[in-house]
Amino acid sequence: MQVEIVTPAGEKYSGEAVAIRAATASGEVGILPGHRDMMTALGTGGCHVQTEAHGEPTTFLVDQGYLQVSQRGAKVIIVTERAQTPDEIDVEAARADLAAAKGELDGSKEAVGSEAWKVKRHAVALAEARLSVAGAS
Repeated sequence: MQVEIVTPAGEKYSGEAVAIRAATASGEVGILPGHRDMMTALGTGGCHVQTEAHGEPTTFLVDQGYLQVSQRGAKVIIVTERAQTPDEIDVEAARADLAAAKGELDGSKEAVGSEAWKVKRHAVALAEARLSVAGAS
């Protein structure tokens, strides 16, 4: 299947894959050739693109957006705010961001579930995902 990962900065990845696993807003989804056509909201986390049946996947951090499967699973397009490979992630900066984000969330006076709280919770989730994808969690 043909896979494209696109960010506001441009195309991050384009190539053939035998499988994809990605974080969605409601959990993780696995896509194989022949998958039914669908569209789902991405979450913040790992996106694993398997290019060979028995090889290691190429992993990306994705941060919200959409995943679309079309042409009976022959084409997958991922549109995301951010896509980073593990080697593009600054682990020390992610650790600092996580500590700062947790401090802001813990000290927050916003009601749980409010928009302001969700923004702070997303900052924590993004820093945690960066560390996880970088293999440093």
